[in-house]
Amino acid sequence: MLVSIVVTTWNSFDLTKQCLDSIKKNTVLPYELILVDNGSKDGSIQKLEKEFFNLKNFKVIKNKVNKGFPFALNQGYREAKGDYVVHLNNDAFVTENWLEELIKAIDSDENLVVVGVRETSPLDFKNKKLIEEFKKKPNKKKLTCPVGWITKKKFIKEIGFTDAEHFSPIYGEEADWNFRARKKGYKIIECSKCIVVHFSSVDSKKGIKAKNHYILLNTHRLRSFFFNLGLIDLLRFVPGMGLIFLQSIKDKQFFWLMKAYWNNIKDIKLILSERAKRNKTSFIPFREPKFSFPFEMEKE
Repeated sequence: MLVSIVVTTWNSFDLTKQCLDSIKKNTVLPYELILVDNGSKDGSIQKLEKEFFNLKNFKVIKNKVNKGFPFALNQGYREAKGDYVVHLNNDAFVTENWLEELIKAIDSDENLVVVGVRETSPLDFKNKKLIEEFKKKPNKKKLTCPVGWITKKKFIKEIGFTDAEHFSPIYGEEADWNFRARKKGYKIIECSKCIVVHFSSVDSKKGIKAKNHYILLNTHRLRSFFFNLGLIDLLRFVPGMGLIFLQSIKDKQFFWLMKAYWNNIKDIKLILSERAKRNKTSFIPFREPKFSFPFEMEKE
C-alpha cells in the first residue's frame, strides 16, 4: 500500500516546512510526498528542496508562474502513484495517527469517495480536553474540509480532476468536485479522529486584497452550487446563505457580497452551459485555467 500526499506551496518557507515536518514526524504508513510549487520567487522552494532532499519518495514539481491552486493540485493528482491520494494545505500540520484514521474511515464504506480531516485552530489544539471531545464525536456527513482530505486514485480516474478552468485561482473547486462525486451516488464525510491544525488560509490570502478575497470566495462558492445543484438541494443552502448575508451587513461587506452575486448573474450563460455538461458527465479532464477571474490578482 502506498499513499500519495500532495502539498502545494507559494512563497512560503516557514509554514510549508512546518507542514512537511509534521508529515515526516507523524506518518508511519508508506507514503510519497509530492510538493507542487506555484511559481515561488522568494527562494523558498530551493530551501525546501535542500531541507527535505534526503526524504524517501520526495518529489517536487516546479511551476514557472502561479496558475492557481486547483491546477497545482491536479498536477499532484496526475503524478500520484499511490492507491490513496491525500491533499493537505501547506498552512496546516498533522497530528499523531492522522493518516491511519483517514484510511480507516475511507475503507469503512466502498461508497465513500472522500474523507475530510477535522480542522482545528492552533489555540484550540492547546486545549487537550477539547481535542479529546472532538475525537469522540461521530464522523460528520458534509462537504470535504478544504484543509485536507483523502480519496482513492480510482475515484480521480472516474470523476476526473478539480475544475481549474472555472475555479482558479482558488475556492469552490473542492465543493464542485464533491458535488460531482455525489451525483454518482458517492458519500462524503469528515473524520473526527483525524485532527489537523490550520493557520487560516495564509497562502490563499497572500497577494489578494481583503475585498477581492471576499468577493472571490463567495463568487466561487455560489458558482459551485449553480454548476451542480438542483432546486431542492439549492434550497438546503438557503439558511446558510442567509447567515452569510446577515454577517456581511454586520461586517460592512454587503456590497462585496452583492458583487459576488452579480458575477454569477453575468455568468448565467456559462452556468447553464456547465450545468448541462455536468448533467451528462461528472468527469473533468486535466486542463489549464483560463484566468478569467472577476479581478486580477495583485502583483507581489
